[in-house]
Amino acid sequence: MQGFWWDVAERTAELIVRTLWTVRADGVHHVPRTGPFIVVSNHESYLDPVLNGIAARDRLVGYLAKSELFSFGPFGRLIASFGAIPLKERSDMAAMRVAIAELQAGRCIVIYPEGGRCAAGEIEPFQRGVALIVRRTKVPVVPMAIEGAHKVWPPGRKLPKPIGRLSVIVGEPIAAESLLAEPDDGIGRLESEVRLLLSVLRERERARG
Repeated sequence: MQGFWWDVAERTAELIVRTLWTVRADGVHHVPRTGPFIVVSNHESYLDPVLNGIAARDRLVGYLAKSELFSFGPFGRLIASFGAIPLKERSDMAAMRVAIAELQAGRCIVIYPEGGRCAAGEIEPFQRGVALIVRRTKVPVVPMAIEGAHKVWPPGRKLPKPIGRLSVIVGEPIAAESLLAEPDDGIGRLESEVRLLLSVLRERERARG
């Protein structure tokens, strides 16, 4: 039932987003078709989970979300039904354990290592929480980058702008062993990968004019 509900919700959200804005998803062939994985993405706006879901195609993905989003009962129950995991703070071990359990059960998780939406549309330094989850689960990490969502729905704006262009790009999966061999457990590498993908999106956007 959760898979069916996810399919309905994801397709409905994608239809709404594609109706309101121009959406482009590149590199979707990099998304593993089987097995658990972690998506690591920059975080520009409330639209990001939908864009990450579009890029993940028919894979059911949960995501870590700030606990404040669950404070309004109906909305909290809704996003929980989509697989959202409430995160009280960056070091919330209870949320980490739930994410680890989801991955160990063979599902997928989206993590925004910046710890929140960026204030100015630029990537903030990545936090180390994702490294703990990678170390515990040994699943591959799929980098993604989003561009345009900050312009459409910036922090502080109650509703999104009715026009705009949204882009998401998927990089090649990185094996957990490769990340954990890095001195910082691969945090710097993941941040560099997402920054590189974002620069690709911005270059394409400049070329489109």
